[in-house]
Amino acid sequence: MALVSHHPQHLLGLRFPLRLRVTVRQGFVTLHNEIAVKKLGSGDSFVVPAFLRFACDVMPGRGKPAVFSLALEQDEAETAADHGGGKRWSRALARHIFQSPQGQWTAARLAALWQVTPHKARSRLFAEGEALLSLVREQRLAHALHTAAQADLGNERGLAEVAAGSGFASVPAFCDACTDVAGVRPGLFLGGPGPAL
Repeated sequence: MALVSHHPQHLLGLRFPLRLRVTVRQGFVTLHNEIAVKKLGSGDSFVVPAFLRFACDVMPGRGKPAVFSLALEQDEAETAADHGGGKRWSRALARHIFQSPQGQWTAARLAALWQVTPHKARSRLFAEGEALLSLVREQRLAHALHTAAQADLGNERGLAEVAAGSGFASVPAFCDACTDVAGVRPGLFLGGPGPAL
């Protein structure tokens, strides 16, 4: 249950609604944002705080692929202010989207969830520097990445299965999100030995 990359990968703009434990089994992974850098080698593990935007550089070792796992961790003591930058509404919405990525996430649904008007729902996100469609796309991609990391190495998931399970309307929409949000092609999600798709 891990992601496998035979080629260097540079994933940008990742953000998960819960704390994320990154464990490197083989190769090297560097996690970084505008403030800090954490380099991980084989056997190392690090927990990325919930809702913290970060980049992930993946480097295979000599003649061996990089292999790393992603595991979400629930922390009951964690408050919305912790590492979420005070983004109470957008962080809560990110959790809902991640838990139900196939849902139709519209302003009307969000308004019903928060019991306000659609305009007020969008205003809450805007005040926190977020946009509904961008957050939906980002969290669907986070779900896809996490799903791919949970697949057994002998039972890898196909591109269409990962895309559909994470709420993308089509494989091209999934591929576009991978490129636009994370800056990579979705070959990393498949763990195959060939070049990234």
